[in-house]
Amino acid sequence: MKHDTNSPQAQLFGLVDAAACPGKIFALLERSGERFQSVYAGLPEDEAGLASLFVVRVSDEKADWVEELNQIDLHTPCLSLLWSRVDLDPLVAHLQAFLFADIGDDMTAMVRYFDPRNIGAVLRAWGKQVGGTFMAPIEQWLYRGRHPDWQRIRNDSRDDARICRSIVIRLDQSEVDALTAHTEPDELLATLIENGVVDRERPYVERFSDFIPRYRQAVQWQISEPADRLLFCHYTYLYGETFDKHILINDLLMQGKRTGESFRKLVSRVPAGAWTQIEHARKYQLALS
Repeated sequence: MKHDTNSPQAQLFGLVDAAACPGKIFALLERSGERFQSVYAGLPEDEAGLASLFVVRVSDEKADWVEELNQIDLHTPCLSLLWSRVDLDPLVAHLQAFLFADIGDDMTAMVRYFDPRNIGAVLRAWGKQVGGTFMAPIEQWLYRGRHPDWQRIRNDSRDDARICRSIVIRLDQSEVDALTAHTEPDELLATLIENGVVDRERPYVERFSDFIPRYRQAVQWQISEPADRLLFCHYTYLYGETFDKHILINDLLMQGKRTGESFRKLVSRVPAGAWTQIEHARKYQLALS
């Protein structure tokens, strides 16, 4: 978390999605003795209470509460760091202005730019102009998300640290689709963790790194529906990542490519004996390794 900004007046803030661990994170913020505010203040989303999105001043990066927050983030991504020349109140107002976007058909949606796993994808969807406006009062933005190390976004602009209190952001269908595609792996992984298929105790980067090749296998087989991709990934944990190489499974997946039939329907035709063979083959491979 090296501090390398254009201005010695820059202050460090933590942007914390307390929904990752509501009671524990809020207790840490209170214990910190630092000023903090909810970005949801004054919005219906403020009903989230302890699970809200908070900005907290960080005067000592080595404080115990910062390290505890860092450990939570390694397990469940929820923290990014902002160096800014503006104070807490205007920074919170600025961040609140970017929470929602018009996605067409008279609909608005929250843009979860504060999720460390989404930051790069959101900036691409926003485009240069909106992204530049967002970064105006921010000199550096650090996050990990899916990465083992801190990722750094620098604002090299020499313009003033302009605060934006209101902005209209519109995302077209292709941008919405891109964000949906980006977040889908994390959402499916969360379901597998919740269902006890994936060990929730491992650091997030390890869980995601183990999961994403399985997800990409499903995509390569042209399995398009999220529920089918979830089921395919579930099977890779049950029967191993090479279960699709079994001749019967492989033939059915090739058929699905041609016909567009759902993965769930395809595997419903696999006889119990085939699953037993796959399971025995997996146990044999595990014993050899």
